[in-house]
Amino acid sequence: MNLALGIDIGGTKIRGGLINNDGQVLQILEMPTEADRGGEHVVSRIERLIGELMTEQVCGIGIGVSGQVGLDGTILSATKTFPGWAGIALQKRIADRTKLPVRVLNDVQAMALGELHYGEGKGIREFLCLALGTGVGGAIVSDGKLVRGANGAAGEMGHSLFIAGGRQCPCGKKGCLEAYLSGTALVKRYEEMTHSQKNGQEIIADALKGEASAERLIRQFIEELAQAVSSLVTVFNPSKVILGGGVIDGIRPFLSGFQNSVIRLVSATAAKDLSVVCSSVGDNVMLMGSAGLHFNNN
Repeated sequence: MNLALGIDIGGTKIRGGLINNDGQVLQILEMPTEADRGGEHVVSRIERLIGELMTEQVCGIGIGVSGQVGLDGTILSATKTFPGWAGIALQKRIADRTKLPVRVLNDVQAMALGELHYGEGKGIREFLCLALGTGVGGAIVSDGKLVRGANGAAGEMGHSLFIAGGRQCPCGKKGCLEAYLSGTALVKRYEEMTHSQKNGQEIIADALKGEASAERLIRQFIEELAQAVSSLVTVFNPSKVILGGGVIDGIRPFLSGFQNSVIRLVSATAAKDLSVVCSSVGDNVMLMGSAGLHFNNN
């Protein structure tokens, strides 16, 4: 049986999975990312996790990482959440260390591959992925293939301009989508609104219980999400938009009419046959997509 390792490097934790060529997850391990300790420390964490998962049957390693990733698997840029991350030739480093084929790409691009082969994107030629977690990321699949762009950074939706001169984004610019629709932004906006501090899970839980400030913020958050998705639909004309990430998982109870909210904001042509769905694969989709780089023709 061919096996591959899929690694998902997020802002708060690193997850690793042992995956077979049917996309089945046989084993999962995770550890805190500790990104604030610098890029080299994160690399050492990745190497440790790989070592704990490795078996003789592993034919390759796929890694989905936060930040922009070049076509050669080098980290091109990252937000201040990942100090010292930009410039690391991660694909070469891990390949030299393990003596195995290694592929590195952006984490939401890995999500898109997981959806394409195993999830909501199966059989869909044109779709977008949008993931809301610590940050906001995106990916594009066109003609059944992942679009990586000239330098590997296609689909960086979180740093598209949402409101000119708006809220400060961790990337250093103002008005990015991530400054409004990430879990980090949700916490910051709640603190500004209420002058009290809660984490994202607590805010969403309060909204579900009908607490006025939390519910008002979540409703506004979802309105802005619909505006952002409608802009993406207008530009890319996908037949499906797949939403994922921890924030989406939390706010699912509020998304029952979300597709209609998006359709009202786009043209009749863009709305034709459009569906907007949440990922049905769950947390493992990025692991499956990155490992699948060694099983599928991408």
